[in-house]
Amino acid sequence: MLLIFGVNFTVHAEDYNSYLAGDKVPDALAYLPTPPDSMQIFGNGDYVRWIWGKSVRNTPRGEQASKDSKYGIIRMSAIYSEVLGIEISEENTPAIYRFMVNSGLTGATSVVTMKRAYFRKRPFMLMNEPLWSEWDTHEDLDNNSSYPSSHTSNGWGTALALAEMAPHLQDTILRLGLEYGVSRVIVGAHWQSDVDAAMLTSAAAIARAHATEKYIAHLNAAREEYAALKGMTLAEIASGDMPKADKILDAPYTCDTQPFYGDMSQYWKAKNERDGERGVKAIADANLADDAIVDGFAPCADIPISATEAPLITALLKALKERLILDSRALKDCWFRKRPYIQLEEPTSIPNEENLYHNDSSYPSMHATIGWGIALVLAEVMPDCQNALLKRGYDFGWSRVITGYNYNSDVQAGRVMAACLFAKYHNDPSFQSALDAAKQEYAQKKADQGIDDIICHSSNTPGYWYSLSGIIYHSRPTVPGIYIHNGEKVRIGY
Repeated sequence: MLLIFGVNFTVHAEDYNSYLAGDKVPDALAYLPTPPDSMQIFGNGDYVRWIWGKSVRNTPRGEQASKDSKYGIIRMSAIYSEVLGIEISEENTPAIYRFMVNSGLTGATSVVTMKRAYFRKRPFMLMNEPLWSEWDTHEDLDNNSSYPSSHTSNGWGTALALAEMAPHLQDTILRLGLEYGVSRVIVGAHWQSDVDAAMLTSAAAIARAHATEKYIAHLNAAREEYAALKGMTLAEIASGDMPKADKILDAPYTCDTQPFYGDMSQYWKAKNERDGERGVKAIADANLADDAIVDGFAPCADIPISATEAPLITALLKALKERLILDSRALKDCWFRKRPYIQLEEPTSIPNEENLYHNDSSYPSMHATIGWGIALVLAEVMPDCQNALLKRGYDFGWSRVITGYNYNSDVQAGRVMAACLFAKYHNDPSFQSALDAAKQEYAQKKADQGIDDIICHSSNTPGYWYSLSGIIYHSRPTVPGIYIHNGEKVRIGY
């Protein structure tokens, strides 16, 4: 037990585990594509980033990357002690330490299904090179799939959680979280697409963790501990601007740099998808009208979503979309990047909208930010629908590459910023209030849906009693509660 300014913080060893387990973990196989083939043209982006990584090894950034090969809480504590201005340790900051450990583990669990399903060779293996980094070993890496990156999922999960805990320092926290992933490219342990995928899986897992009481309790305890140690109020910690793209992301690739060839290979791949059903869906995804957004995500839910059937969820969805549009526009102010159809002088699959985006930066993709941001929030509201929602959110961004309005790196940047905005929004009381109302509405709709099923079943088998969880009793129950009997709800023992 630690006493800080009159506040008790008690952490037990059994508290160190992921916030999610089993089917509670979003399944990356359900919403991510298969790993790219590093030896095919569509792996160009990975290859040129590998070359770039090698070029910076003998620099301070390379030294940082080698240190970042240390996995987990030891390295995370070293990185973020300096940022937060406190010494992070199990003894000195038990609540923050626990929150970081568990958030990192939650991020790491998000890559397990994908790693088990596919084995992708790591760069140092495929290029027949020695291990370069300080902490990596052949025992750890040789038989462990490169896709997605476990280091990245652990580090980005930790960064997202800390950014929510201390949003006044969010830009620095998130930048270091991103760099921790990129370090895996520099040392040759991972391809860039491994890192990109892991940032999505860990964001999905942390979003889903918000639906657990344990994550919220640990977050609140870590906040209180941090506030006490810093002598700050919770309001002061929660203050500050929205995340800034130029403080978190790298600048967009320009056409005279090698990584641009990766964007070009993805552009040609996506262009081939314009014909057929996927191309039609990509055009439909361009529509950001309220009804189009609701209609686009409603099929992912297992309850009807509309203004009449689920008014609070629908209201949250519409308000969230408007907020993401506003914040996405601010993110674009950091850079101006020409869109593919302008730079390449090629037509899009939505020609009537080309003039609308002529002076609008391609980076980061607003549509990708909106789609992935909505998916993350709805995965918290409707956790049992998480995989379908995340698939919809992922595809929403890829649709912009198909139509020719964005490069793949624009879309990835938009998804990264959506996760950053997600962390910031959770410090807004008005957003949290709307979110809680939507969660309650969903829970009630699910419960009502279950009662309807039980009543139907009960009507067909008169004489039996049913609990609201569907347990059948052949005679009148003796335990107080609400039951279904002969198609009607009956209170017993009240």
